[in-house]
Amino acid sequence: MNWEIELLFTALLALAYTWAGYPLLLWLLSKMFRRRWARGQNHLPFSIIVAVHNEHDQIGAKLQNCLSLRYPEEAMEIIVASDGSTDSTERTVADWAAGDQRIKLVRTEGRQGKSGAQNVAASQARGEILLFTDAGTRMQSDLLERIASDFAEPAVGMVAPVVQMRGFGGCVSRSQGAYWRFEVWLRQMESAVGILATASGSAFAVRRELFRPIPLQFGDDCIVPLQIRLQGFKILQDSEAVVFDAMPHSVEDELRTRIRMTTRNWSGTLSRSAWLNPLRFPGTTWGLISHKVLRWLTPFLLAAAFVSNVLLAHSPTWALLLVLQAGFYGAAVIGWRCSRQHQCARIFGYPFTFCLANLGFLLGVVRSLRGQTVIAYK
Repeated sequence: MNWEIELLFTALLALAYTWAGYPLLLWLLSKMFRRRWARGQNHLPFSIIVAVHNEHDQIGAKLQNCLSLRYPEEAMEIIVASDGSTDSTERTVADWAAGDQRIKLVRTEGRQGKSGAQNVAASQARGEILLFTDAGTRMQSDLLERIASDFAEPAVGMVAPVVQMRGFGGCVSRSQGAYWRFEVWLRQMESAVGILATASGSAFAVRRELFRPIPLQFGDDCIVPLQIRLQGFKILQDSEAVVFDAMPHSVEDELRTRIRMTTRNWSGTLSRSAWLNPLRFPGTTWGLISHKVLRWLTPFLLAAAFVSNVLLAHSPTWALLLVLQAGFYGAAVIGWRCSRQHQCARIFGYPFTFCLANLGFLLGVVRSLRGQTVIAYK
């Protein structure tokens, strides 16, 4: 077997494992070894932390949403951390704080990005549980009650609600929604078998004593779960604890978001190299490599499969595979053109969404390897 065939088979097997084999294994394991977590009725004190920068359009609705949560008033505080806002955000928060003592405004010294604002707020929080959430995220009224019941299990150090995306206005955005639902399902399976090591920045809750300051260049959705796992605690995704967020408004927004997240999370994941020890953290190591690292490397695997296939195209067998690959990318191009012309992409939206995500992975990994960092991104 020559090197072109070996490269092609290696790339195809890695792709098949990442996108089909690993999910299948997780599903089977969840059926055989599903973890059962204790739940209890308690009213643990919560500190809701909202990091903002120029969110005057959203902050009023966010505060109203926080205050509408069904939870004892004496067991909840809301800390809005302003990262150098220059609009009316801080004035709006101050007005709300004047009418409700549960609301508190804190400020960073200069621009420190989302992670810096979260660190400042966490250092002043009084609650036993820290709930980090974004200004654009809306929470169901029973969210705190459900999360509090999850923390009745001493082994649980972090609880991640299920994020339901809204704003599927077209065929491409609906295919993006399908991609996100696959991601949520994958995390649910990892949670079921006790190896979940990621969360969404839209909302997640941690025990205050387990929180460690977040390096400014890393994403909270990456580094905080790793900190929890490396301290020996579990992460639970509660399918009944639900928050709502919005899809990016355009293809360009989606690409920028994907690049930023990959840049911050690739370097953040590799910065905590202890999880690479399979003897100490076998499940975490397997899950992170399969779910995160190999997914971020997917564009490189796709390129290897295509180039090696081109070199083998003189054989009829390999030529057919090349036609299939070319057809897939051609369908993605059709989906892209439809999105540019604001037309319904129909089935072509799915390959386009897949390729768009992988373009973001590619550029994010390259930027991270070049030493580029993202701190303040709004």
